[in-house]
Amino acid sequence: MSYLLSTLGNLTDLRNLNELEAGFTELVCQVAKAACAVLWRLEEGLGPLTLQKRVTLPEVGASLASEAPSLQDCALLQEEQKPLCRRAMPGGKGLRYFFPVSENHRVAALIDLLVAERLDPETARTVALLARLFGNHTGLLNYGERDELTGLRNRRGFNSEFKQLLGCGAGRTVIGVADIDHFKRINDEFGHLYGDEVLILMARLMRSAFREADGIFRFGGEEFVIVMRNTGLEGAAKGLEAFRAKVARTSFPQVGQVSVSIGFSAVRQFDDASAVFGRADEALYVAKQTGRNQVHCHEWLVREGVLAGAKKVGGGFELF
Repeated sequence: MSYLLSTLGNLTDLRNLNELEAGFTELVCQVAKAACAVLWRLEEGLGPLTLQKRVTLPEVGASLASEAPSLQDCALLQEEQKPLCRRAMPGGKGLRYFFPVSENHRVAALIDLLVAERLDPETARTVALLARLFGNHTGLLNYGERDELTGLRNRRGFNSEFKQLLGCGAGRTVIGVADIDHFKRINDEFGHLYGDEVLILMARLMRSAFREADGIFRFGGEEFVIVMRNTGLEGAAKGLEAFRAKVARTSFPQVGQVSVSIGFSAVRQFDDASAVFGRADEALYVAKQTGRNQVHCHEWLVREGVLAGAKKVGGGFELF
């Protein structure tokens, strides 16, 4: 019991969501003596409910890693907000337990456990209580740091993330700024309801395009920020270009085709958030001024002399 309370105390000290999710999943896995544990986030918006895998233990060889819970079970968890127990698989050994994680009175995630035999009532109650505590804590963290429309973290969340990033050493980190092209035209032509749907679907595309370790933020309006960890400029360019192409291939309800322009820059030693964001934003401006639906790197634009030959003109840049 003292170990459990001590671990809970350490977890509630955390403010980084990735670290908190990993620590919670590991603790529940130990308490339940599970062979495998997966934390899933439930993503709602346009279209059917989707599941995003956040943490998998063990990281290698986990038998649940490729099999998501059924949408029927997810709907049942949302409706009843009680744990479910299922056979691991037809003819397979073991049981799968799904414990709902509620944030602000709605099921926002679930912990998926593979165990050899049925959990005893005390262990099941303990896991359910841990899920409740985890949901309460993440709900508090998300309040004020998460965009209500898209579910992404907001500018305040980015500032918190960036401080933690510098605290542990930024390493090879790249910041990208993505802006939906002609978004005002979308709102004017189709109405704000469809504009909101574009934002929701854009957030979903971003979640599917980037890694679990990357951070995705909505800064307001049609502007998004991506924090790409453990990658250089070449790797970031490939990832951001793949996302741009994915958006261009997507048909948005009623609106049709939508594109994004993206600028990015590497985090440098002694950078603050505004410095690296400013460089990425300059690269984004070049993308906007040279045709939109493009990805540009600040460092490469400087090397090519594009930004070195820019002067401020009326709130923008004149490129020569």
